[in-house]
Amino acid sequence: MNNFKVKNPRPDLRFEIAFTKAYREAVDRYSHPAAIEAACLRAQFPAILHPIQDEDLLAGRIQMGVVGWGIQHQTGGFGFYANEEKLVAELEFKPGSARYREDLHDLLTYWKGRTTNAVVLRNLPPSIREILGSDQWRTQPLPASPILRMAGAYIDFDKLVRIGLPGLRGEVEGFLRKAEKDGGDAQLFRSMLDVLDLVGEVCAHYEREAVDRASKTGDGRRKAELDRMAAALARIRTDPPACLQEALQLAWIYSIMAPLIEFGRLDEYAGDLYVRDLESGVLDEEGAVALVSSLYRLIDHLDCETDGRVIVGGYGRRNPENADRFCLVAIEACRRVKEVLPQFTLRFNKDTPKPVWLAAMRCIEEGRTYPLLYNDDVLVPGVMKAFDVDRARAVTYMPLGCGEIEFDHYSFGTPSGSMNVLKILELTVRGGYDPMTGSSRGPATKALADCADFGEFLESYKRQLEYYIEAQALFEKYLYEITGRMHPFMMVTMLYDGCLERGKPIFAGGCAYLAGTLELYGNVNAANSLAAIKRRVFDERTLSARDLVEAMDRNFEGREPVLKLLRDAPKYGNDDDYVDSLFVDLHDFLAETIRAQAPKVGLESYLSVTINNAQNTTLGRWVGATPDGRKAGMPMANANNPAPGTDRNGITAMLNSILKPRHDNHAGMVSNIRFTRELFSASRDKMHGLLRNYFDRGAAHAMVTVIGKDDLRKAMERPEEFRDLIVRVGGFSARFVDLKKDVQQEIYDRVTY
Repeated sequence: MNNFKVKNPRPDLRFEIAFTKAYREAVDRYSHPAAIEAACLRAQFPAILHPIQDEDLLAGRIQMGVVGWGIQHQTGGFGFYANEEKLVAELEFKPGSARYREDLHDLLTYWKGRTTNAVVLRNLPPSIREILGSDQWRTQPLPASPILRMAGAYIDFDKLVRIGLPGLRGEVEGFLRKAEKDGGDAQLFRSMLDVLDLVGEVCAHYEREAVDRASKTGDGRRKAELDRMAAALARIRTDPPACLQEALQLAWIYSIMAPLIEFGRLDEYAGDLYVRDLESGVLDEEGAVALVSSLYRLIDHLDCETDGRVIVGGYGRRNPENADRFCLVAIEACRRVKEVLPQFTLRFNKDTPKPVWLAAMRCIEEGRTYPLLYNDDVLVPGVMKAFDVDRARAVTYMPLGCGEIEFDHYSFGTPSGSMNVLKILELTVRGGYDPMTGSSRGPATKALADCADFGEFLESYKRQLEYYIEAQALFEKYLYEITGRMHPFMMVTMLYDGCLERGKPIFAGGCAYLAGTLELYGNVNAANSLAAIKRRVFDERTLSARDLVEAMDRNFEGREPVLKLLRDAPKYGNDDDYVDSLFVDLHDFLAETIRAQAPKVGLESYLSVTINNAQNTTLGRWVGATPDGRKAGMPMANANNPAPGTDRNGITAMLNSILKPRHDNHAGMVSNIRFTRELFSASRDKMHGLLRNYFDRGAAHAMVTVIGKDDLRKAMERPEEFRDLIVRVGGFSARFVDLKKDVQQEIYDRVTY
């Protein structure tokens, strides 16, 4: 993704050339990273802004550069970045003058060792490099891999809207005076003021454009819309927002400049002004839906795939009555805007008003895949225990990206590691040998054929898992330390609890609760494989370990009886405790082992997440045939869902299996459920009851897709007729026909109820 949905995208890389020139001048002129960051923001804005489009009620569209400054790949890249692949493609296939091509060669060579990614990888401590030396998980068969990013900043949007740019400027000025008096980091605060000036300049830029467009349109309705837009942009430069449009406009402009891709508790920071607008007659409900719909279309234009969260509902809002009134507007806008983003999320609890719940069900039934459902009555106590925080903090939990959890404008827990649990099982079966690369990895442990019983093999497997977990935790801490020295991320720092008071950037001592998360893939297939090994090799002794490995080495070709034995072994998703207990044991071991690393490396928490996106397919390519009967290179099960086609006992049995893992020792484990539209429509009350019963019995989340019975098959055959078919892939939604063919097939193979 990350193509940015803008009309008339920039035709060449002249912005990238100018940005690089500005960066060079900044590093020559300044030594303080905040001053360098401010200079680069000025080079980036307004240069990457795009014009207001005809359907926009709010201003602000961007196209991040091939070279530039961001936070993670959805914002162009991590820190200072350069997309070599696109730079090379521009050189190889695009026209341009000799000077232009000379400049492109300069970009390619200049940034090769200067990007933030390059600096992070070049300075990896030897103890980490030996285990996690590559981040190329897409193209290499890695048991574990670092992920270079700072994902999931949730700034204090509520504060931003309440005090506005003038109030934020006043706070920064106060801390600047204190720093000058006490010998603190005054330059950090001076650079923050420069950045706030730039935010005002961007508002003025769009105000001028809105005024110009209003003067030229012959459409009276459109002129009124542009006049209101211009007035909102003018006011938020000098005053806190006084109406819904101003609140949304300020939050959006600040977001795209930060740059952010998580948009907070929208009902909290917009609810009060919405109700004020209604009661004063400034706006009606339909007008509010139109404004929120415009915001959603702007979020979708970022094309940020696994992120773009908008959250409503739940415990912990300071204004629940007004927020719940706004919830209905937010859900209705989601129902109407048939796009992939935002990842619209409803936190609900026993006190959620019935109209909000029914509106959410209507939205899901119509095939939106939204809202994503999060059960506060399960999650809040679970978060309290997993993160070791009190209830007052736990109610501020925020799911980000694919479903990782952190606390609103208080904690940061970027998922900066990926571990292929099934790949590690493949290695363990052979004593650490990888048949794909012909090399050994990890610690020396007994191969399956050398183990006297299942318990001995399981201990070997857990030792291999622990080896990679320990390295990933060390990398997480290292990434924060080196990032903190390079990047103040000032627009995030200004709106994170305690950073201004401490006078430190978010990753250099400013963040109150610095945490981390480790993404896990292949857990279900690993549990199914353990069940097959336990049943066939040790319990029944119908298959020897050597015959099993030999069959896997041949990808089961000519070994069909072995394949049948493995595929007929118990599978997770059928309410069978033989395999489900192995899944729960593996889940708990991973969760507790990961959690135990936090005090060792100096983080507030370090927790697992099982929230697979399309990486269950991508990472599956680098795992050979496995003991569950899965063939080489085939996709792994998605998140904690059954492997495609293996849940054969119906929806109740599948949900019973999903309910068994705990929700108080990790930072996210999501479930995708797919129903036919025919079933949902014919049995609406029963389906609503099924979901409520599922949550009442302890379920934490559900991501529900409702589609026509044959839609996926038809879409694969006639994609041009199914452009609007949206499905839940894993931790994100996508237009089905835009997905890669192997991902389409994996989704098609899942059971639809």
